[in-house]
Amino acid sequence: MITCTNCGTANPDDHRFCKQCGTLLAQRGTEEDDDTVIIKLLESHGKIGQESALIGKLWLLDQNSGHIERVYELSDEQVIIGRREDCAVCLTGNTVSRRHAQIRYLNGQYFISDLNSTNGTLLNNEATVGEELLRDRDEISIGVYKLIFRLT
Repeated sequence: MITCTNCGTANPDDHRFCKQCGTLLAQRGTEEDDDTVIIKLLESHGKIGQESALIGKLWLLDQNSGHIERVYELSDEQVIIGRREDCAVCLTGNTVSRRHAQIRYLNGQYFISDLNSTNGTLLNNEATVGEELLRDRDEISIGVYKLIFRLT
C-alpha cells in the first residue's frame, strides 16, 4: 500500500493517483519519471502568486500507458477541441469531429460543451448536456482520447 502524502489515504501499490484526493502517489523503488516531474512542476507553479486567478490546463493522457502525453494551457476565453489543425487542442483520431467541443472561461470558471459532434463528449463518463461546469481533476472523454482538466 502507498500512503498519500496529501491526505493520508492508503492506496494499492499499482495506483498512480490517490483514490481519495487525486494527488500523484510516490511509487516505491522507482525514480521519478517525466510525468511525475511535470506534474510536480505544474502543481508547484500554481502555488506561486496565490492572489492571481487559477489557470486551467488539460492533460492529454497516452491511450496505452495513461501517462501524460501533452499539457495544454487554457489561456484563451474560448478553446476549441477537435481534429482540425486550427483547433487549440487538436486530436487527430477519426472518432473526433472537426470541431468537437469547446471550453469557455467565464467569471473565473471553466465550462465545457459539445459542439454537436458525431460521438458526443463525456464528462466523468456522463454525456455532456448543454454547458457543464469543469472542476479540478474532471475527466473529459472525446472519442478514444482522455483528458484531465486541472486548475493550477
